Amino acid sequence: MKDHVIRVAWFGTPSDNLQNILLSDNVEILDVFHEPHFCQWESVLADPNLDAIVFSATQSTSENQNVLRTLTQNQIPVAVVNPDADSLFAYELEMIRLDAGSRLTAILPKGCDHKLESTAVRGQARLSDPSLSRIYHHLTHDLLYLENTLGLPKYVFAMGARLHEDVRNLAINVEFTNGCLLNWTAGAPRQNSQFEQDNILIDFDHDGFSTSNVKLTLENLIGNENNDDTWVRYSTTREAAELISLSLKKGRRIEIFDGNPTESDSFKGVMSTTGCFLLMLALAIITALAVFDIGQLSENRDQHLTALESSDAGLPERWPLWLRLWPVYPLALFLSFQFLKIVIRTEPKDG
Repeated sequence: MKDHVIRVAWFGTPSDNLQNILLSDNVEILDVFHEPHFCQWESVLADPNLDAIVFSATQSTSENQNVLRTLTQNQIPVAVVNPDADSLFAYELEMIRLDAGSRLTAILPKGCDHKLESTAVRGQARLSDPSLSRIYHHLTHDLLYLENTLGLPKYVFAMGARLHEDVRNLAINVEFTNGCLLNWTAGAPRQNSQFEQDNILIDFDHDGFSTSNVKLTLENLIGNENNDDTWVRYSTTREAAELISLSLKKGRRIEIFDGNPTESDSFKGVMSTTGCFLLMLALAIITALAVFDIGQLSENRDQHLTALESSDAGLPERWPLWLRLWPVYPLALFLSFQFLKIVIRTEPKDG
């Protein structure tokens, strides 16, 4: 694999730093598609010389999201540079990848290689605009950077006044699995982010890609065994960062649960919600019909007695049994939907 030239198409504007890393490491850029329209990008769907897509454009627009959906559905390997997708779309794309059997990864800056104690770490971030969306993106990559030495985030607690998404006074506390507490604020560090613990001062550049990490990521992406979990890591970490809004709303610490939803989980959720609705609807209909039927008992009894006294066999004709059982049919149809789970494609497990 070392001597193999990896041929990629680039979506977005290649950064000088990352482009130099790729070109010096046996990576050939066949074509570049610029934003906002990616003119004639569909040509990559039928390019036999293409090994992978490097996607450095934003994933926050619906147009770019549709491009990523199409690429993933067509089983074209995609590497997303410094992703900025919200957690909802990130999980959606992961479920599409599982369903299509495609390959998806994230090119992330190198992780923290400093040894930090399980006490407290102070972090500051330089932000271009004071908005929650920018906070989500910046904090996500800071958490991914610290994950290498502190583990996964477990709790998040946000404090501070915000008006019209003004987060200049926002302070965020994140507790990690090793017990370390990160106190994160929007300050003015020399680089993108800065972390301090006792006499340790760490500058984190969000564009500081490791040459070996980028090459290894692309090799794993196009290899026969794609065991890269960077996209799932990004999705779960982004979800943790987005819990800031919930913490501000609730005014308390929010627990972060590990795990990402699958298509099977979504199916179970939809079936549970629909089942509860149908059962409540069926009970309401049956109760209404029972009340109506009870109200008609006296009238039906009088008609029956009158027919007997007059020896008239012409009793009111009743509905056939198959029509009177109509409330059962929607429930039977819903129960049959449970067997749809059998046809859901699952990701093959490595033996």
